[in-house]
Amino acid sequence: MEEEERFDLGHTVKKIFVIGIAAGLIFIGFIALMTLIGIVIAIPLLKKAYRMMTSNADESCAHEKHKIKCPICKAKEKFYGEKLD
Repeated sequence: MEEEERFDLGHTVKKIFVIGIAAGLIFIGFIALMTLIGIVIAIPLLKKAYRMMTSNADESCAHEKHKIKCPICKAKEKFYGEKLD
């Protein structure tokens, strides 16, 4: 006589649960990797922005070559009436 295969619901649910946990951990790892890449990219940009914002008022503007308007030069124009171009 042949044995007929029986469907084991408990075993199937256990496999689905393990696959779901593994997929969740892979997704969390992917998000963590993207966060680390973003931080590595952002740190030099933040340093550059900090240097732009905290440069001394006595120095001439070295930011004229950028497309963005230097906030220090804009403030000098507004408050002191100096044209720095």
